[in-house]
Amino acid sequence: MGVTHLAVWTANYLSGVCREKTAVLEWNDHEDFAQMGRFCTGRLIERQPYRILEVDYYAKAGAGELAGCMNGNYRYIIIDYGEITGQRFLDCARCDLKVIVGSLSEWQAEAFLNTAKKEEKRDKSWRYAAAFGSEEARKKMEKRFRISVGRIPGSKDVFAVTYADIVFFTELLRD
Repeated sequence: MGVTHLAVWTANYLSGVCREKTAVLEWNDHEDFAQMGRFCTGRLIERQPYRILEVDYYAKAGAGELAGCMNGNYRYIIIDYGEITGQRFLDCARCDLKVIVGSLSEWQAEAFLNTAKKEEKRDKSWRYAAAFGSEEARKKMEKRFRISVGRIPGSKDVFAVTYADIVFFTELLRD
């Protein structure tokens, strides 16, 4: 499970369960949102935003789309940075809540650990979550960096939110 999966799933929780107006911005070059839009709507996505289940999606968004969302009537704006390196890390640091998604699988753990090392002055707005990897690796990371690393539960369908998902999101998004 990756960043985009969690971003779309979170948006559906906020919109469907919490009934909050939510936008999701694709702030990377992956073009996943355009593909998702074509698949879900059956048509080429030519204008921004497009909507799926009461959530507005902005493919390949930039500063203009972000400013428009901030000046609009959205309660939540989720930004999918993809890999968080360089300028994206600095952009992410400006957000009210930052969820760093990583993997503790042996072949991916180093990248996750390097991201955790970057932000030495962590406050409660930084959250770390992993879907994969051993419990031993998760506990080791928590102890080494004195942070909490939440376990992202499996989700087969990002457009469906179960009771167990609600429990997860309540903890992840708490103040």
